[in-house]
Amino acid sequence: MTEASVEPIELPRTVLITGAGRRLGREMALDLARHGWRVAVHYRHSRADAEATAQDCAALAPGAMAFAADLQDEAAVRALVPTVVAALGRLDAVVNSASLFEHDDVGTFSFAALEQHLRSNAGAPILLAQALHQHLQHRQAQGAVVNLLDQKLWNQNPDFLSYTLS
Repeated sequence: MTEASVEPIELPRTVLITGAGRRLGREMALDLARHGWRVAVHYRHSRADAEATAQDCAALAPGAMAFAADLQDEAAVRALVPTVVAALGRLDAVVNSASLFEHDDVGTFSFAALEQHLRSNAGAPILLAQALHQHLQHRQAQGAVVNLLDQKLWNQNPDFLSYTLS
């Protein structure tokens, strides 16, 4: 049996965090930057917040940048990892923190709402993991994908039905 050679961990390691402009995504970005990670701050609409987060991260670990992509748009999702790699040189991890969280219930449910939630909350994380895997294979490197879930998985109720299903 032969072992594949694996690239040694080099610093700075680079992480893409979706939804990193605000709230929990921002806090994870800042914490990883404090630990030496170069952060790719993803956003959809919150450009000013994402740029501020990238600037704060860059003060902790040089090289942080903000990247826009609509996670409901397959082409935009497929372009995100290559765009990050082109700008930052490498990618070692993806943290899927962003999610679509729009209210619906049994009375207002529609296939369109479910599809939107599935695209951003399930499809995009899979495509980002796929793209990271391809990038890491090319580099003969190892990496990580972190997918965040919330309490709706265990604490189900009739509101936010499409979100809960996704």
